[in-house]
Amino acid sequence: TFIRGYVQPETIPGATILYVEDSRVVAEATKRMLERQGLNVLHVLTAEDAFALLTAESLGRSSHRIDLVLTDVTLKGELSGRDVVQRVRVDFGYGKRRLPVLVMTGDGNPHNQSGLLQAGANDLVQKPIEERLLITKVLFQLRLSRLNEKPVVR
Repeated sequence: TFIRGYVQPETIPGATILYVEDSRVVAEATKRMLERQGLNVLHVLTAEDAFALLTAESLGRSSHRIDLVLTDVTLKGELSGRDVVQRVRVDFGYGKRRLPVLVMTGDGNPHNQSGLLQAGANDLVQKPIEERLLITKVLFQLRLSRLNEKPVVR
């Protein structure tokens, strides 16, 4: 069933994606792809905005539980998608299962791709975005992260 979950992942309605993309046109198209799967998408334009939302969540001041971060590698401003990955892993202390991070990149250089994975990205999504591949990777990472969760006893 684990392999089937990668090949034909089940939807996870209500999961929240923090999406960091500075192009509004790309963001709208990608957001629609994710929302068609029943996912909630919090779109921000900069790494700094993403950190503000992650900080609010870590302090219990957010109405959302962020389940996955999807970031473009190239962002406007001082910080990049690589910085997002590093801060999620180091500063916020989120492991790969607690908060998966997928990085979208148009860079086909294997050395640069390897660097993103070594920095803590769970996986890469090659640009231009192919919808089925994006959805498969997002749902797989969400499913994998939920395997670690302990059931809530009431």
